[in-house]
Amino acid sequence: MSKPKSPPAPRAAVSNVLLVEVPPQFIALCEASGATPQATLRGMAAMLCGLRYDAHNRLVPLEGAAA
Repeated sequence: MSKPKSPPAPRAAVSNVLLVEVPPQFIALCEASGATPQATLRGMAAMLCGLRYDAHNRLVPLEGAAA
């Protein structure tokens, strides 16, 4: 006799939350450029991974980045 299948495990969240302390100069620079600190840090992290956000807010490879 076979066991009934259990429901699939819930999927993990796509993003993680990280609490980061930044200097006030970073916040001032973000405000002066019209960008949020969150968006700026996400963009920097993406760039370090060889990615960028496109016009539709999707992550895509940087041009000229090694695949």
